Amino acid sequence: MSSAAWGLPRAEDMDLTYLDTALETMLAQVNPSPGDFVQGKDVDLLVDIVRSSTSTTDFQLPDMNGLTSAYYPFSLEISMDRLLRYGYNPDLPTYLVVPNTVRRGEWTSVNAGANVLPKLWEHLGHLDTPVVVHGVEHEEITPDVFSGGYYSYDMDRALILLAHEGRPVLISVTRQQDRSAVGKKGAVVGNDGDWQYLYSGVKGLTKGGLGWVSSYMYESMSVTVFCEVPGSQGPRIKAGVFKWLRAGWAGINMVRTHHIKEGCKRFATAMTEILESPNLPPEDRLVRHIDMCKRLTPGELRGLVKPYVDELKKADDPVVNKSPFKKLLASGEYLQNMPKEDMVKVLVQGYLKDILGRDHVVDATACQQILARRTDGDHEAGSPEQGVSPNNS
Repeated sequence: MSSAAWGLPRAEDMDLTYLDTALETMLAQVNPSPGDFVQGKDVDLLVDIVRSSTSTTDFQLPDMNGLTSAYYPFSLEISMDRLLRYGYNPDLPTYLVVPNTVRRGEWTSVNAGANVLPKLWEHLGHLDTPVVVHGVEHEEITPDVFSGGYYSYDMDRALILLAHEGRPVLISVTRQQDRSAVGKKGAVVGNDGDWQYLYSGVKGLTKGGLGWVSSYMYESMSVTVFCEVPGSQGPRIKAGVFKWLRAGWAGINMVRTHHIKEGCKRFATAMTEILESPNLPPEDRLVRHIDMCKRLTPGELRGLVKPYVDELKKADDPVVNKSPFKKLLASGEYLQNMPKEDMVKVLVQGYLKDILGRDHVVDATACQQILARRTDGDHEAGSPEQGVSPNNS
């Protein structure tokens, strides 16, 4: 269903006079002392721009301290309820629907209190006033497809759930707090869509000739709008990402607009594939599966992710034979030192691939089997614990 069907012109034909004001209103929500959020005409304009965007919509964003900027629209054939239950669920990892862009992330503060998000979907149907969440999130991203660098940083974040013409809208606003940690050498192994990444922990960039570089994400901010709209098969989501970024080395911004758009496309591609899948189980089942993975010891996890690491070693990709990855993989050091969070993520990705009908090399049900053997062992008086690696004694 086109935007014209509900009385909106194309985004390119709309009066964008107040777009700057609308974006400033949203970004003010991630200031050190944000004021009360007011849903005025500028916010309604922002929502209408996203609702009326097509895949080819493009326009110049307002200048923000010389940062490179881009707008990226996309759509999801899902409801707002589904987006919130899987993408903004306090009981699920932040990388669940975007495993190709987020290595790990966690809210360290929410509304100046505990680091737990509210269950936003519980507010759907009675959004008489906007629901606003302020907090701080620590995030580490997957390796960049251009340079291989990966970065971690803290960002102020606001989530605003509101109603627009009777339909729910979610607006996510972020602003990086300070310069990121120095970039480290990582790698996308094979096709980015396979979600296979290497992390060295070594300063520099993987791209040829840039191994010496001390690179940083200097500044970044974004406003991402998700609007539920009517569709022929039920509600769907029209989304738009407004993003600004400055990153590089020696204080020089190396980011170009096409870099931002490719990053947004990367984000949208995985989110679309996962959330639109009819085989995605109820969120509570995902929570239980991930909890089982987290309950395994590091030794048990290493045993389960070893086939994944072995597959990386054999990959038909020159990057696995480059320094420092070749030595890390061949010596076994990579697997031995793999953080528990990364091993859990590999298992979660395998579970998702199984659901999506994609090839994978990890056993998607092994966590449950190991825990079941433990339970059986506990029932045998005097018997040792089952399924625990001797390396973890």
